[in-house]
Amino acid sequence: MALAIVAGVCGYVLFRGRSMRDADSISAEANVPRKLLVNTTSANNDEPLATLATDSVRIEQAVVEKQLDPKQDGWETEVLAEQAKTVLTRLAERLTGRDSDKEWSTSVSEEVRTGYLYPPELVEVFRNGSDDKTIVVRRAKSDTEQTIEELGLGGLRFAFDELAKPFAEASDVHAHIKVIRVNETAEVVETTAYFEAEGHTPKGSLQQRATWNCQWRQLSSGNLELVSIHAQDFEEVVESGSWFVDCTKAVLEKNRSFREQLSFGLNHWLSRLDRVHGIHVFARTGLAVGDVNGDGLDDVYVCQPGGLPNRLFVQESDGTATDRSHDAGVDWLDQTSSALFLDLDNDGDQELVAASSAGLLVMENDGTGKFRLRATLTSRDIDTQSISAADYDNDGDLDLYVCLEFSNQSSLNSEPKVAFVYHDANDGAANALFRNDIESKGKWKFTNVTQEVGLDVDNRRHSLACAWEDYDNDGDQDLYVANDYGQNCLYQNDEGKFENVALLTNAVDSASGMSVSWGDYNRDGWMDLYVANMFSSAGSRITRQEQFKLGADNEYRKIYSRFAKGNTLLENDGQGKFREVSKSAGVEMGRWAWSSVFADINNDAWDDLLVANGYITTEDTGDL
Repeated sequence: MALAIVAGVCGYVLFRGRSMRDADSISAEANVPRKLLVNTTSANNDEPLATLATDSVRIEQAVVEKQLDPKQDGWETEVLAEQAKTVLTRLAERLTGRDSDKEWSTSVSEEVRTGYLYPPELVEVFRNGSDDKTIVVRRAKSDTEQTIEELGLGGLRFAFDELAKPFAEASDVHAHIKVIRVNETAEVVETTAYFEAEGHTPKGSLQQRATWNCQWRQLSSGNLELVSIHAQDFEEVVESGSWFVDCTKAVLEKNRSFREQLSFGLNHWLSRLDRVHGIHVFARTGLAVGDVNGDGLDDVYVCQPGGLPNRLFVQESDGTATDRSHDAGVDWLDQTSSALFLDLDNDGDQELVAASSAGLLVMENDGTGKFRLRATLTSRDIDTQSISAADYDNDGDLDLYVCLEFSNQSSLNSEPKVAFVYHDANDGAANALFRNDIESKGKWKFTNVTQEVGLDVDNRRHSLACAWEDYDNDGDQDLYVANDYGQNCLYQNDEGKFENVALLTNAVDSASGMSVSWGDYNRDGWMDLYVANMFSSAGSRITRQEQFKLGADNEYRKIYSRFAKGNTLLENDGQGKFREVSKSAGVEMGRWAWSSVFADINNDAWDDLLVANGYITTEDTGDL
């Protein structure tokens, strides 16, 4: 039975208004280190702290807001983009039942030309599942634009009413607009926008996606008036039944560590723990899944920011999971960014490797799910982001590769100063390959062989993630590294020696690489690459404007436009080269993507893609 858990929760048990005797009993049950117990007189720790801001902070925020106002710095296209988004969002509210016809007339031409936003003919392009659990994907039969005969508000209302019909019985309907292009001429303003809508139906869920191409007339008042709107790339996804169910609470609720710490999330604890412990709003922490006690059930290890104890949840036969962090010896408070379960000594059980602020901790498993520290691997830089393992030298044991992003300032003092270049950074921390030299029943030794094997080339590029795979089918493991600011690296393995062949194989994907996954998506016998990056509607607009990077040539602008476009699927041609097929495969738009992975989620023998995305959405008051 597989264990499922939400991978973004973060928090800590903060005890309020309890005697020390009560705190002792709670600590024993929740496995919370004693030194961080807090005893206060508050009766309710569920309520968030009040927002605080001084007059000086408010004044500073007002200044910043003015500086960010595009009206103040000549970015007229950004003003137009915001106006277009406002109008289109208001029109799309017809799907939710919250629109007002009166408001339409203030921003729409009486002779507006409207295309079919919901195509008259849809073709089913995908169906999977049984009668009670299916996913059906339909697309427009033709992308040829067809204009509704009726001009004006009548035609526009008809188009939106048709678009809204599938949502008639849906609840919790939401529509979203992202303007990705703005082109202003003397006669007209043209915009391109992504449209998305979703809602819950009595049988499941419904999603719509399309690209809206609009033309606007700019009035003397400066406001925009919609004169035409047409859709292309329309797609509708109808889901019956639930393919994924959030079982986090059902699996973990019996643990006090979940109820009183993890369930609150990061923001709760940001206002309660001092940053000196290592907790901060940009904390990036992961988790690891493995069978720690050999019972055939998946267990999960949750990494946390500094000041919050890491958690090991061991799965029970009934599908729930029990917090065994303290008993297992893995509940330290150091900032921990990532972890990995793997068998390092070939004894059949899963060791734990965790990237903490103290170094890379290598923990031996005694076979029952209890761990002891056997080695601490360190390097001059400490900003570890991820860990991966492979037998790079084919000697029968697993070696460790560690990705790091920002370098320590002290480590750069002895080297020539390298400037940070956003689109092609080479001043980051140095990644490290540790060869497994564990002696049988002896010392646990790992040797840093990064330079020896050639992985020190292009090795200061702010790496966030990597993945091993034999992409050229020659019998050894090659390595792809996703970097945050510019060019990624593909290191080809030749009998334990590496060469960065990313440029030679067209596998660079210069962007903000967040994660990478290998999979044979087209089942041709050659492994393909999927890289998660950032999609930015603002970046897509701005980087195509004349005033962006004044004086720069078009090739330079294209580099920055590439940063905003989204994710990348690289198809392996079997001849040592890759070609990008992101757009044609429909996997480019992944929003602000972080983790991504190929996985066959419906057991049809084809690799599907899962992408985790999002960013900070809470208000920053500026308060200390």
